[in-house]
Amino acid sequence: MRRFELIDGEGRELRPSAIISYDEATGAYGARVEDWAEPGDVPAIFAAFVARGERDIPSKWVQTWVDERIAPPGRQNIGEVLRSHGLMEYDSAALLASSAGRSSQDGFYLREIGASTKSARCLGRLVEKERLAAGKTQVDLAGQSGMTQTAVSVLERGGANPTLKTLERIADALGKSLVIKFE
Repeated sequence: MRRFELIDGEGRELRPSAIISYDEATGAYGARVEDWAEPGDVPAIFAAFVARGERDIPSKWVQTWVDERIAPPGRQNIGEVLRSHGLMEYDSAALLASSAGRSSQDGFYLREIGASTKSARCLGRLVEKERLAAGKTQVDLAGQSGMTQTAVSVLERGGANPTLKTLERIADALGKSLVIKFE
């Protein structure tokens, strides 16, 4: 099972509004919209479902959305398309992942969820929680830890893989100590 976070790069929220899943055994796509998301936070093809309070988008509609974003297998130059994406054979999920699901139709994009992605998101949420508890802005934390505000923002959104040295500087700036546990 491959999973992707759906993010609206043009929206007010840069957090994932849905999780798109792909079952490699059946070739079926699915989507689960986050509870906080409203119709304007998801692609138009999903909006009617969200407006009705439905959070699980039927596979047929998710497949339609995916098909609009990737080259079809019967495309005349599909070999060239696959080579340009580093693929040896047609795999819709791999093609979707290699383009991050981007399309000229809208600002939505995908970020594949893996163990490192989950860890980065968890770490980002923890840094944000501790920063807010300390009453600091991202600018404050950035200045006190030797980072830029942009770097703090990326880290809090789960888009960074900081070094231990950086984490130690963040902990110091928050008046905390860095503790690493394996659970």
